[in-house]
Amino acid sequence: MALPEQSAMPQTNGKTTARPDIGGIGDGRKTVATAATAEALVAASTPAKYVIITAESDNTGVIVVGGSTVVAALATRRGIPLAAGKSMAFAVDDLADVYLDTTVNGDGVTFLYLN
Repeated sequence: MALPEQSAMPQTNGKTTARPDIGGIGDGRKTVATAATAEALVAASTPAKYVIITAESDNTGVIVVGGSTVVAALATRRGIPLAAGKSMAFAVDDLADVYLDTTVNGDGVTFLYLN
């Protein structure tokens, strides 16, 4: 699920106002140490409504985003692949439920979330 379009944001006199269901914004970075090993985006429960994940622009492999069963290897891939510099956005309840795998040791992502 993508983030809401600006037209879906509350309007007052033609100006966008804050969404009452969004409490704050956070961000982070996650590097996957070992390829072919799914790792959680964050170590502890982190409630969120939306997350935008961007593969680091200097990645040399493919990052795959998914649940705990995510697999980056092409032959058995599970999840959504992101090439270097590419992003995806979706609704989520908890960032700890989002997992990453990569085809190259040390590739990573940056992320921004709304809670």
